[in-house]
Order: sequence, then C-alpha cells, then structure tokens
Amino acid sequence: MFEFTERQQWALDKFRELSAELGSGNKAGEQVGVSNATMSAIRSGTYRGNVDNQLAKLIAYFETKEEAAGTYDPTEYVDTSVSSSVYDTIRNCQLKGGLAIACGDAGIGKTQAAKQFAKEHASSCIYISVNPCIKSPKSVLKLLGSRFNISTSSLDELWLAVANKLSDGMVLIIDEAQHLGIRTIETLRSFSDYFDGKGQTLGICFVGNPETVSRLGGRQKAEFAQIRNRTKQTKIFTSSQISSKDIRLLFPAIEEKSAEAEFLLKIAHSSQAVRGAVNLYSNAYDNGNTTYKGLVAMAKFMELEV
Repeated sequence: MFEFTERQQWALDKFRELSAELGSGNKAGEQVGVSNATMSAIRSGTYRGNVDNQLAKLIAYFETKEEAAGTYDPTEYVDTSVSSSVYDTIRNCQLKGGLAIACGDAGIGKTQAAKQFAKEHASSCIYISVNPCIKSPKSVLKLLGSRFNISTSSLDELWLAVANKLSDGMVLIIDEAQHLGIRTIETLRSFSDYFDGKGQTLGICFVGNPETVSRLGGRQKAEFAQIRNRTKQTKIFTSSQISSKDIRLLFPAIEEKSAEAEFLLKIAHSSQAVRGAVNLYSNAYDNGNTTYKGLVAMAKFMELEV
C-alpha cells in the first residue's frame, strides 16, 4: 500500500471535502483536473500510474485556492445605481415580454446585475453570454439548448426543441449582445413572437456595450433600426452615473467623502469604470496599503488613466 506524506493526505482530505461540497467526486475531479476514477484508484492502492505526480497536481490546486482565499474577494454582488437599473430593466422585460436592451460602458455592473437576476430567478430565467465565436443563429441556439440538455443539431430542430422548453413568463438574458448579427437577433425575437401569438409572454433582454443599439453600416443599419422600433425598453448607462453612494456600497471600509473615496470615484468615472476601481482596490488591499497614497501608487503601477 502506498504511504502518503502528510501534505498528500491533506490534499486527499481536501478532495473529499470538495466532493461533498459539490455533491459528487466526478464534479470535484473535473474542477481540480484529476479524475475521480484516478483518485479512487490512488486511495485503494490500485493506481498503476505515477501517484506522486497526480497528488502533486492535487496539492498545487488546493495550495493555490488556499492562498487565493487570503486575497481580496470582490465577487459579492453590490446593488449600485447602475446594476439596480439593469436588474429592473430585466425584470420589466420579464413582466411585459418582448424585447429590451440594457447597454452601456464596459465594467459598470451590467453583467453582475444580469447574473444576479438569473440567480434569483433560476426557474424563470435563462442567462447566456455570447462571444465572437458563438454568435450565429445555430451556435446561439445550441448554447440555449445546452441549458435544457438538448443535443439535436439541425437548425429547425434546435429552434423547435428550445421553444418547447421555454414557457410563459420566462425571460432570456443575452449578454455581450453586441456580437450578434441581424439573423441571430431575428431568430431570438421569433421566440418572443411565438409566445405573443399564443397570448403569452417571453422577455428577451439584450445586454451589451453601446454598439448593441448603435450599429453602423449600410443595409444592416435599417434592419437594426427596425429591431429597435419593436423594442419595448432601451436603457443606456454610462460610467458617469456612478455616484459617491455607489463607492460607499462597493468599498464599505472606505470612509465617506475621504480622499480614498474621491479617488476611487474618479477611477470609476474614467474609462476603467467600476471594474477598474474594484481591481485597483483589490490590488492595493493585497499589497497591504489602501490609503490614498497606496491607491495612487497602485494606480500608477497598473498604468491606469487617472
């Protein structure tokens, strides 16, 4: 039987804890990069590969997570003025059905609000994020289908399968919607039309940067204008809307109207937006100095536009 070192046993125990937390060893194995089958074989003494190498991966993973736990964690949702308005826009879209657009500067809290809404309305909301590689009608339908374990591949079957899984009163949130072309937007809009034709509602909220509602270029310009005319609500947000109150909510350890608060607000109003202010504070915190001088020094180190 293989004799584990103290550190190896520590990693094995951490794997058991993670398995219990996630609900299965397979999920834990996917997360750490060492399969549950391998872990079972190692524990039973039947693994034929290099045990030390596999456990070294496990140790490295949990040591990284342990060290990361000591750094500043900005993941908790904060109900700022912008994120609150985005949240309300999505809710209104769900209540009324049809199309809505919530767009604005990068890093001001749109995605956080969208994810928070999806988290709080898990049974009636589907959130997806598109990108330059997932933007065609078929790829977006496949992404939506994956939320319902739909595996069919033809475009018409995908549309029908997704439509049958959607229900009255739901809302779809499409994040990074500036990547979508007219055919994909029309495909998504058709779901809303389908439910409207049955006297029911399905909301589709497009979340993205300003390009989402200000497309340029010949033929498509008129087509996108038509989409906008059929949109029930369009909200555009900017970093200038971030307030001093928002800074207090984002950084409760910073005193109101202090030099630190004013500096962070200045960062939030720049092209860095809220994300930049949070990244700055996070790095300054990890560096052990969140005073005004510490924030300024870190901003210079990060080469932020101040």
